[in-house]
Amino acid sequence: MKSVSNFSKIFTFILDWFFSKTIGHLNYYRTYSSDIEILGNSEEIIRDILKKEMLNSSKAMKFLDIGARDGIKSNLAKGYDYYAIDIIPRSKDILFGDICSCPQISDNTYDVVFSMDVLEHVERPWDAAKECIRITKPGGLIIHRTLFSYRYHPIPQDFWRFTAQGLEQLFIYTSEAETVLKGYDIRGRRRNQRGYNLLSKPPIDWMGGFRENWQVLWIGRKNE
Repeated sequence: MKSVSNFSKIFTFILDWFFSKTIGHLNYYRTYSSDIEILGNSEEIIRDILKKEMLNSSKAMKFLDIGARDGIKSNLAKGYDYYAIDIIPRSKDILFGDICSCPQISDNTYDVVFSMDVLEHVERPWDAAKECIRITKPGGLIIHRTLFSYRYHPIPQDFWRFTAQGLEQLFIYTSEAETVLKGYDIRGRRRNQRGYNLLSKPPIDWMGGFRENWQVLWIGRKNE
């Protein structure tokens, strides 16, 4: 059954246009909390900082991709020695590992410890943060992009959502790491997220599935 009619789509478009041309001009609707730091394209930000980090180093650098699946994000680590772990590896090149407890990884091993759209699925993110700091070399980068607002999507579980401040606190409360950058990527904020299977489909109404999609990024550096 068709969940959103063409009439509803057109009606919503007209309402959005009317709002933007009338009361949408009021200061109340044009401003937002100063604590909401809008970053733009989070992937480009990550790519740029990784490139600069590599250019400033005279030696080979080790990059760990957490929750790597089949290594789909390895392109972000171009030029690094790439390593990857996942609790459900989808390639023989991905090692099994639970970032909440990784005793098989020695302290101070990686120059960059990274995850993208993973921490919301981690059962104990506070333990994951401790492990990330432990296995990062002094002076190394810790990079995590996760979700502030998004539909329910168990892969295999869906546990958490984070504000930028909440994500930051996971890593800085022990004073072992400092924030380089934090904020939100809202490029897909109004995208209609309906889910891909019966386990992750939100209720559908005349506006679609889920239309408040914010990604949140924190980049930190482990203290020397």
